[in-house]
Amino acid sequence: MCYVNDWDGRGWALLAGLLSGFGNGLQFMGGQAAGYAAADAVQALPLVSTFWGVILFGEYRRSSGRTYTLIAGMLIMFIAAVAILMASAGKRKSN
Repeated sequence: MCYVNDWDGRGWALLAGLLSGFGNGLQFMGGQAAGYAAADAVQALPLVSTFWGVILFGEYRRSSGRTYTLIAGMLIMFIAAVAILMASAGKRKSN
């Protein structure tokens, strides 16, 4: 019963859930327009999670320069893959 009555920080969790649900709804609308594979690929979860980890939480604070090079390479490749996917979509016929 203590869990049910404890609302310390639960408002933020509720807001995060609402924003996530809204984002998923927009993703499905984008899937109807551009195709579901393209809409899912552009979700950019690796970009967001890496930026949160590196910049906000300092996860790789004491890592070597090689680690930062590999992370930068990963981000660059992901951005290039999303750009190529967007470029390959071209104009789609709407039914």
